Amino acid sequence: MRMWGNGWMMMMGPAAAMVPQPAYAHVKWFAEFSFSGSRLTVEQVTTPAFYALTLLSMAVIGGMVPLDRRLGEAAWYRAVNDWLADRRGEALLVMRIGVFATLLLAWQADALLAPELRVWAGWIGWLQFGLALLLLFPRTVPVAGGGLIALYLLGAARFGAFHLLDYLFFAGTGWYLLVSRARGERMRGTGLPALYATVGFSLCWVALEKMVYPQWALYLLDQHPQLALGLEMRFFLLAAAFVEFSLGYLLIINLLQRPLALVITIVFFLTTTVFGKLEVIGHTPIHAALIVFLLQGPGTTWQPPIAFHRKLGLRTAFAAVNFAVLLAILLPLYAAAAQAQARETSRTAQAISARSPR
Repeated sequence: MRMWGNGWMMMMGPAAAMVPQPAYAHVKWFAEFSFSGSRLTVEQVTTPAFYALTLLSMAVIGGMVPLDRRLGEAAWYRAVNDWLADRRGEALLVMRIGVFATLLLAWQADALLAPELRVWAGWIGWLQFGLALLLLFPRTVPVAGGGLIALYLLGAARFGAFHLLDYLFFAGTGWYLLVSRARGERMRGTGLPALYATVGFSLCWVALEKMVYPQWALYLLDQHPQLALGLEMRFFLLAAAFVEFSLGYLLIINLLQRPLALVITIVFFLTTTVFGKLEVIGHTPIHAALIVFLLQGPGTTWQPPIAFHRKLGLRTAFAAVNFAVLLAILLPLYAAAAQAQARETSRTAQAISARSPR
């Protein structure tokens, strides 16, 4: 047991220390950005370094499958899991507190959920304040969850679905709250998979931003060159994007749930030493979700994707191959959506310019 405990610390500890911090800094909060600016095509992104990092990520993720099984056989690990599972009843309270803080911070900052989404009408801030108050009372928590989904859709209508996919976890969080008092166990149980899927997807989507719009993150690295750890900045940024995409993918398939949630939480807190209070404001709901993952683990109602196969070989192949499949699907989608967003941004700018007095 001690051997596997030390093995886990040897693997996960350095991984946490070496995770590139900009992978978790939402670039739009700190840098000037424009969707009409320069961006890379899929052909420009898929360099030899890209393919090498893809293969490396697949190998590491595949290696995590037997590690996950070994951990599950360790008595100390089962004891920790049982201790956390005994407190799963507190998960909803944690989420209520996290969303409550997020809504109040957004209301105070005149933002819609996230720092760069500026409100355009005063009633939006008061709506967020009202939803925060609803979270104080257990009976009105589902109403607050529905309101959070409505706020997310409102933001998508105003700022575009492409931009708001960065924050899909707000929709997942809203659903988690909305079904929290559902009578049926299976309906209540949909909240946790939705949370895993949307938080994981948001990490993957923001990772793709660093591949397609590298100049935004390179601006941050120019401001904080020490974060590149002495590596060439463009390579470091690509590696950071792969780290973020990989961790998002691991959340989606539910591999190493509790250790992964702990590692990401620690790294999020480390980034606050560089990026300060704005980082705390933006990541509060994700912190809450990660604590929920620690308490609830994979859940008990729905089978997580990684459990579809019982045999170790099939499970390893599932984890490794589907990483490449997801990357192959999302990267072209992101690039196509970025191109469409650029055209829309240019048309909007031209329309505003045409209406402006000369």
